[in-house]
Amino acid sequence: MPQIKIGKGIGDISEQTLRFYRQIGVDAVAMPTRWRTEPGTGERKLVPPTQTGPKGAQGGIWDERELQRIKARIESYDLIPLITGLGISGRVLMGQTGREDDMKIIKTNIEIAGRLGLRALNYSFTALRASEGYAAQRGVGRGGADLRDFDNERIANLPPLNSIGRIGMDEMWDNLTYFLENAVPTAEKAGVQLAAHPNDPPIPEYRGVAQPLGDIEGMQRLIEVIDSPSNCIFYDTGVMTEKGADAVEMIRYFGSRNRIGTVHFRNVKVEIPRFKYIETFHDDGECDMFACVQAFQEVGYNGMIDPDHTPGILGDTPDTRIGWAYAIGQMVAMRNAVEKNK
Repeated sequence: MPQIKIGKGIGDISEQTLRFYRQIGVDAVAMPTRWRTEPGTGERKLVPPTQTGPKGAQGGIWDERELQRIKARIESYDLIPLITGLGISGRVLMGQTGREDDMKIIKTNIEIAGRLGLRALNYSFTALRASEGYAAQRGVGRGGADLRDFDNERIANLPPLNSIGRIGMDEMWDNLTYFLENAVPTAEKAGVQLAAHPNDPPIPEYRGVAQPLGDIEGMQRLIEVIDSPSNCIFYDTGVMTEKGADAVEMIRYFGSRNRIGTVHFRNVKVEIPRFKYIETFHDDGECDMFACVQAFQEVGYNGMIDPDHTPGILGDTPDTRIGWAYAIGQMVAMRNAVEKNK
């Protein structure tokens, strides 16, 4: 097995899904936590829905026996179940009454992930995502591909929501620190990495809600709150580029400290760092994607790289399998070239 695994998040464990991704070169998956053997039929929207408040409870304690069945089914298709998502409740995100009970559920699920042998649990510490700033750009990409852009001007003057109010940066960091201080020791004992996705879009504030992981300094601060190999980031080449950072150098920064739990792999063109950019194909953006793969190899990263936010391609399926196949084919080629020359 190569050091770097080509990965893909999946929402079901149907034969159609598992065979398709294995056939096009996927090695490992972010597994679902519910048994679902019917293929998904829903359309993958180019623009995500607008949030009107924080996500509620993160759900209950996982069914460990069901997860073992899911894991075994994925493995039967020669795929590695490497990570899954860890839900964070609105009460934890916003520091509300009852968060202690939610943390008990979170810690129990971390322990279950450890017994399953998962590498990492990815999570997002975003009380309110700035998805209203996105828009579909139909036909503007190469050959008339549909792209998605973000422009902070669309949302800069929007008022706070009654359901959430204002949450300042200090308060968000207090809430994030509470989560880390409670979750990371459990993850250490379980042998699991917690991987925090950056706030995406990476603006400082949205509708009065601070975005603590919206800049490089926030991601660096995160891993310093608790210095532990279980306290990691969910590295996103696209978000790093959106922030105006050198994605390759940031791989070296976090990777040399063994603080990369998993990876989203995508490219963008940036007009104003953090505030205005457009998402595009791997080979048509500002980020040097091949140099990123080389850097992952150099720092010893042995997790998976997962494509994210594929552009819309003519004649694609509702769940954009042509787009995923195109992206994954490029990733396999880059990874194999790096492996050959290491």
